[in-house]
Amino acid sequence: MKIKSTELISFRNIESEAIEFSDGVNVIYGDNAQGKTNILEGIYIFARGRSFRASKDKELIKFGSQSAYSLLKFENSSGPVTLGVEISQSKPKAFYRNNVRVSRTSEIIGEFRAVLFCPSHLGIISDSPSVRRSFLDVAISQLKPNYIRLLAKYNNYIMNRNAVLKREESEESNIKQLLDVYSEELSSLSAEISIIRDEYIRRLDYWVKEFFKDMTDGKEIPTVTYDANHSLKDSRSKEEIREKYLSLYCSSREREIKYGSTLYGIHKDDLKIDINGRDSRLYASQGQQRSLALAMKMAEGEISREYTGEYPVFLLDDVLSELDERRKQYILSSIDNKQVIITTCEPSVFDSYNENMIRIKEGRRI
Repeated sequence: MKIKSTELISFRNIESEAIEFSDGVNVIYGDNAQGKTNILEGIYIFARGRSFRASKDKELIKFGSQSAYSLLKFENSSGPVTLGVEISQSKPKAFYRNNVRVSRTSEIIGEFRAVLFCPSHLGIISDSPSVRRSFLDVAISQLKPNYIRLLAKYNNYIMNRNAVLKREESEESNIKQLLDVYSEELSSLSAEISIIRDEYIRRLDYWVKEFFKDMTDGKEIPTVTYDANHSLKDSRSKEEIREKYLSLYCSSREREIKYGSTLYGIHKDDLKIDINGRDSRLYASQGQQRSLALAMKMAEGEISREYTGEYPVFLLDDVLSELDERRKQYILSSIDNKQVIITTCEPSVFDSYNENMIRIKEGRRI
C-alpha cells in the first residue's frame, strides 16, 4: 500500500496544500507548531475514521472557516483509490470513496491501512487499560471492518444496560427481565469479540518477541497475553466463553445494581505484558517500556502485512526526538521496503539518507 498524494483545505492551520509522496521514506520537517502533525492527522483520519488528537471533529476546521477537507490518493493491491472527507460546522462529517459518498464511516475503514506511532504511544505499557484496548481495537478494525460494527453494537448494549442498572426500581421483575435480555446479547458479543482479540494477541505476542529480540540481542523475553474478565485458557469456543459471561452477569446482578454499572465484559479487558515473567508495568525500566512500545507498533505492521499481503503505511509523528540513539537507529534500519512518513524538527538526522524532504512553515510547503 502506497500513498500517492494528499490534499488539505482549511484543515487546522493549513489553508490549501497538496503534497506528493515517494514510495519510500518521506520526511516532513520544520519548527514546532507549523502544521507537520496536521498533515499526518489528515491522512490517518482515513485509517481510523476520526482524528487521533481531536475529541471533536470541528476542531479540525481552520479558524474562521465553515468546513475542512482532506483528500487521499493511494494504491493498494486492488489498484488506485481516492478517499475524501468533508468536516462541516453545520452538518455531520461525510466520507467519500472515489467521489461517491458512503453512508457510514465504517464502510471506508480497512480501505486505507496505517500504523501511527506518536510520542503518546511510548506510554502504552504504563498507561491505563483503556489505552491498550484502544490500540487493539484500532489495529483490528483496519483488518476486520465487521469488528467495528460488533464494538458499536456492544457499546450500545452496555449503555442501555447501565441505564437500566441505575434505575431506582431495578428490583422490579420486569426490569430484571430486561437485564436478562441485555445479558444474553452482551454475552454473545463478548464471546465473539474475545475470540477476535485473542487471535490478534497471539500474533502480537509472536512479533513482539521477534522485534524485542533484535533490540536486546535476545537477552530479555517479553510475553503478551490476553487479560480478560474470564479465563481463555480453558475456553476456546465461542459458546463456552458466552456461557462464562452469562454466568458472571447472572451471579453479579445484585452487585451491578448496587454500583449501577456493568462490571464484566470486553470493555474491561487488558493486555498483560511481561518481561522475563515480570509485569512490565511494575518492573520494566522506562527504556524497556519504550522498547516494548516500539516492538508493539512494528508488530502491528507485520500483522497487517500477514493478513492483507501488503505493508500498511507507517506514520511516525516526531517519535525520533523521544528515543535514545540506539532505538532511533533501530527504527531507521527497520523501514526498508515500507512507505514511511516521518515528522521531525531535526532534518539533519536524515542527512545520510535519500528521502523525500518536505519542509512546512505556517501550514505551507516551502
